[in-house]
Amino acid sequence: MKEYQTIIDEYSLEGYDMYSKTISRSEWGNLEIGEEYLRKYWLSNDDYEKKWKAIWKNVFINQSSGLPELVFSEKFNIVAVEGGRLFVEEDFLKLQDCIRTIGDDYFLIIENDFNGALKDPMFRMKFPSDISWKELNSGNFVSSTMLESIHKEFFVFGESGLWGKYSANDYSYPLDIIGFRPEYKELFMDKFKLADDEWSNIQNHLPVIYKETIIRP
Repeated sequence: MKEYQTIIDEYSLEGYDMYSKTISRSEWGNLEIGEEYLRKYWLSNDDYEKKWKAIWKNVFINQSSGLPELVFSEKFNIVAVEGGRLFVEEDFLKLQDCIRTIGDDYFLIIENDFNGALKDPMFRMKFPSDISWKELNSGNFVSSTMLESIHKEFFVFGESGLWGKYSANDYSYPLDIIGFRPEYKELFMDKFKLADDEWSNIQNHLPVIYKETIIRP
């Protein structure tokens, strides 16, 4: 059985389309499109174990808990922006500019399974850093579930291990926590600037431990 077969079997079903703003109910569940997308972008377990697992663990801590625990080690500066889904186009393009500047050829998306507590099939994807927003969204039920679900939480990072993003969509107040090594502070701070009211709102909802370490973008 293909490693991603459970993704196809589960998320192609009716009901998962409820959060989608990109795929209509009548279009949902196109198996041919979904499987082709996974064939291109699924991160195999072998590739993950040989290369990416070590990078993931070097970037993130508390990989099986998420918020309100810290998700980045003290080696990283961190900022927070409002979340609710893995990506919207504007924020994806901002992050993509940062990835290109750093020079990573690929970025990974790994779903947090909360140490096995998550019973749904888990996403583990690998994308080229120059992928277009349209192509990222081209997987029918697969890409829609990954990008638009308000209940899934994800780790995003590249092969350099110099940056990462934790998408805490299912937290009481959805947040994106973005971490980066200090030498890239100016780059990320410039891309993810916040208006005063946005920053005030985020501060009011940050876990206590983050209020001691977060910097304003």
